[in-house]
Amino acid sequence: MYNLLVASNDGAWELLAYEFDRSRFLEGTAESLRSRFAKLDTISIEDLKSFPTLFAYEGKDKVVHVGYIRRIRERAHSTLLVEFEFDEGIKPFNYSALKPLENRLDIDRWEMSRTHWAVKDEELIEALSSLGLVDPSYVDEGRPAGRVEEMRFKVALSFPDEKRKYVSTVASELKKRLGQGTVFYDKDFTAQLARPNMDLLLERIYRNNSDLVVVFLCSEYEKKDWCGLEWRSIRNIIKNKNDQALMFMRFDSAEVSGVLSIDGYVNLEEITPIDAVRLIVERVRANVF
Repeated sequence: MYNLLVASNDGAWELLAYEFDRSRFLEGTAESLRSRFAKLDTISIEDLKSFPTLFAYEGKDKVVHVGYIRRIRERAHSTLLVEFEFDEGIKPFNYSALKPLENRLDIDRWEMSRTHWAVKDEELIEALSSLGLVDPSYVDEGRPAGRVEEMRFKVALSFPDEKRKYVSTVASELKKRLGQGTVFYDKDFTAQLARPNMDLLLERIYRNNSDLVVVFLCSEYEKKDWCGLEWRSIRNIIKNKNDQALMFMRFDSAEVSGVLSIDGYVNLEEITPIDAVRLIVERVRANVF
């Protein structure tokens, strides 16, 4: 998905904040997406911030930038203030370069003549890469698009490093089936995780930003510091009785604090990584959030 933000006044995207009339929000957006984002609740705001965004002007001969929305605030008089920043790795280009992509990106012919904010169910970065407007590394396997703290994941994987060989195969196959940027696997975010207070970041990812957390339980799991931090967020999910957001997989029968004998799990001693992927995808598709 991506956001299409169109402004009328020249220089609007040079100010790093722009105010839309609330009535212009979701114009040019499919009805199914309108119902999803119309309320602008916490989850929908975080989703919108995770999508790459085209910042354009009315008319088809003006410069276009690519970046991300960083903050959305509803204000008096039915307006929305949007704070944003451009992706420094993507050079701005003239809208005319997008002409071959208008149909693929679901941009209607009238949209560039009206100030509005649309949400499109299309892959912006892949489309731009196809015309050489974005470096291919942006869509290569393993390169997620977006800031990890603002992304929404279909699956997050929690595991000890001793089981990385098995889990890396699971992660790779999941990305093929669910799409790039939908799976939280730590090695895909090495640069973004190299920061202070990573415990708070991991809590946000596992507790708030992931639809399904797959936990790979084993004798090593509870001994690892980072697994312990992840486990605190996972136990909070259990406490809130959000059972559909968790999936346990076991390499062995070792006890892990907080896991009961009555809790269901997948026995990984009996299946291959590809089989595990099929089961995870089945859960993702069966879950309703």
